Amino acid sequence: MNDDIGDESTDALRAADPAAGAVASHELRERIARIPAASDPAPARGRRLFPIAAAAAVVVALGGGYVWGAGGVGAPPASAPIAVETGTPEHPTPPIALGGGSGMVAEAQSESTATDTVSPWGYFGEHHRFVLPNLSTDAGSAQVYAVDSATLFTPEEAERIAAALGVAGTARTEDFGSLAVSGTGGAHVSLSPLGNASYWSGIPDPFTVCEEEATTLHGPRNTLNDDDALAFEQEIARCMAETPMPSDELVQDAVSSFLSALEIDEDAVDISLTPNESSRTVYAQASLIVGGSTTMITASITVYAQGIAYADGPFGDVVSLGDYPIVSPAEAAARLDDAAYFTGPIAVPEPDWISTESQLSATPTPAPVPPAGSRVPWAIAEHEIESVRLGLALVWDDGAQYLAPAYEFTATDETVWSVIALPEGSLDTAAG
Repeated sequence: MNDDIGDESTDALRAADPAAGAVASHELRERIARIPAASDPAPARGRRLFPIAAAAAVVVALGGGYVWGAGGVGAPPASAPIAVETGTPEHPTPPIALGGGSGMVAEAQSESTATDTVSPWGYFGEHHRFVLPNLSTDAGSAQVYAVDSATLFTPEEAERIAAALGVAGTARTEDFGSLAVSGTGGAHVSLSPLGNASYWSGIPDPFTVCEEEATTLHGPRNTLNDDDALAFEQEIARCMAETPMPSDELVQDAVSSFLSALEIDEDAVDISLTPNESSRTVYAQASLIVGGSTTMITASITVYAQGIAYADGPFGDVVSLGDYPIVSPAEAAARLDDAAYFTGPIAVPEPDWISTESQLSATPTPAPVPPAGSRVPWAIAEHEIESVRLGLALVWDDGAQYLAPAYEFTATDETVWSVIALPEGSLDTAAG
């Protein structure tokens, strides 16, 4: 406003101003000077592409800012919470493992994450702080599922699965309560009370076949001199190199036949193939898709050039236990600091191990006494969360398998963290 322009009304208004004559402090003027003008370019902000199975990647941008304009300092506009990613049957999300889960769950998760990650156990002894973006406080609901294997754990079902895999016989009870059917040539089918079906075809592995051929030519390994032992190993290497890999058609037929025996619809699984040239095998993993999420309920099939070597997978139906309330993303993020819901990261980046010769050969010496008044070491790793998704996590209890909703958080340092999404009222918290 121009001070040269005025009238009696504006003069009266100024006279009534309780702040008339006040002078802004030096600190306030410095703070105002640091606020960018509206015409200034917006500061660059980090962003990350978050892959969703086969769906298009979603760019998640964090932040918002204060604006200095003609009206003075205004409150920042309410930035929209970052989107929570979910999957669809056509584009399912990867499985979610709950932090600090069992070794089996951690192993299954490691197969679905990037190869440049290592076990979360490397983070033991480290303390963590989370920097959170704007997350929605709106709660919702999600389906909870369970696997019904009990109704199919019968001798008749064991015999049916065995017959579908070409193993004829009568089911019997083995150790630990498993139901087993054995056929000729070492073929064997077993149903575990834990809801898992296993199949061994009796086909010998390529290395065993090649070792037997080398033994026929040179005699037992432990009886050979150095020269003959070298020839023995060379014969095995030659034999393995000449052993064919299973063809794509054979692998497809093997996967289809095993899934069919377990009555698993191929359209309801996510299949990955891992060839292993050294063992001349192809490993196939079929992960069940439930409600738009790939799960850790998986079937695995190892295939030789002669057919299936061995396989295992779930039997039973996935049934819905109903629609359950879930906590909001904001409340789920708060659980990252609550040991009742969270015990460790899912995946962490590959560490930079000590590699230089001087470091490896350095002679350790006792640490000197710290100076008086020095700060006590308490390393805190800070993780800035940049994306969140909602999916299903596998939860075990006395053999029962649940698929429960869980949130997974990814930080800018590529660490991945997760918490169960159910409120405590939907959890049985009795001490185990």
